[in-house]
Amino acid sequence: MKKINEQIIQSKLLVGKILGSLNEEEKKKLEEWEKDPVNKKNEQEILNIKAFEDWNQMRDRIDTSEEWQEFITRVRKKNVKSKIIRMPIYRIVASIAAVLVIGFASYFAYELVNVNKEYFAVTEVNISPGTSSAQLMLANGDVINLDTLKEEVINEGNIAIENEKGRLVYEKEGKKDNRQSVVNTLKIPRGGEYKVVLPDGTQVWLNSDTELSYSVPFTGNTRQVELKGEAYFDVAHNKEKPFIVKTGNQRLQVLGTEFNVSSYSEDINIVTTLVKGKVKIDHFMDDNNLVEEILLPNDQLIFNRETQDIQKREVATYLYTSWKDGRFSFKNEPLESFFEKISRWYDVEVFITDESLKEINFTGDLPRYNNMNDILKIVEAEMSVKIEVKENKLIYVLNKE
Repeated sequence: MKKINEQIIQSKLLVGKILGSLNEEEKKKLEEWEKDPVNKKNEQEILNIKAFEDWNQMRDRIDTSEEWQEFITRVRKKNVKSKIIRMPIYRIVASIAAVLVIGFASYFAYELVNVNKEYFAVTEVNISPGTSSAQLMLANGDVINLDTLKEEVINEGNIAIENEKGRLVYEKEGKKDNRQSVVNTLKIPRGGEYKVVLPDGTQVWLNSDTELSYSVPFTGNTRQVELKGEAYFDVAHNKEKPFIVKTGNQRLQVLGTEFNVSSYSEDINIVTTLVKGKVKIDHFMDDNNLVEEILLPNDQLIFNRETQDIQKREVATYLYTSWKDGRFSFKNEPLESFFEKISRWYDVEVFITDESLKEINFTGDLPRYNNMNDILKIVEAEMSVKIEVKENKLIYVLNKE
């Protein structure tokens, strides 16, 4: 009963929003209610039934007195008492508003009672894991979908590129390669992954929602690539030609080593984790100062894009590189960042409906290639939360009642 009363109150606020009749206190109540992603979603679905502009246009076109008289005429035929005809116009508006309130409240009640018709429990869904999927952008502007490409060999000028089973392999460059250098870009969508072997023999594993640009072949005194997203690098050793990874305002330089870089544009931090070897990282600060850091095995460097703070610490590298080996490994990971990471792989959107849930820590080692519902079951059991899924794409994490 409490929920129904709350729904009626919020329905009245939505009616007031449509009619433009909310006072400041009511506006604040509605704004607070709209902060909940589930509430905002419900409001959008309701208001999309008749867009606000359409409502205004329809309201302006209607002669309410005339419409009401026509309604009364129809009612008279059913022997309804004629005193209704004398209803003042403010009561007419109130009646219309009441009908809307009942309609909205009914909508919420219907959603509550019939939740399983649109929202499903974890045990009822089947969210498949990501797959090997990528687009290769050639120097001439051609875009090739690698996961659907039938030919096993791609020609980039006079350079051969083999594509097979989620792996792109460039023809190895010679010591005195005089071929003209061009730039290729490999783009991985959400729900995808791919591996590329560059002309120098460097192997790169690319995570979901990632883009890597590189020269083919490498020329000059360096081997330089540009990264957006997350990748694991196993760099071929060449002391005469350092390997450089540019990401944002950070530049990482190595001779031969293994490391992971996570630099998603929506993330506040750039995180570099060194597995083997030694790297030098240059940070180009907003004040034009250059800050250099040296990483040794098991070191991790975290650069905050907003504050430009730099934190170096020693970590268990497996937690940050296990994704390339088919695992999700977490230790005391806040639930919000946990879902941010796995949602890219399963290509879903996750909404945590209560701020208090975002800081709950999750620890576990999970299979990357299982269906997501297996992971969601574990989260529900260990985190004591309730999870509902819509259309296998929208996931809502709620307090367990």
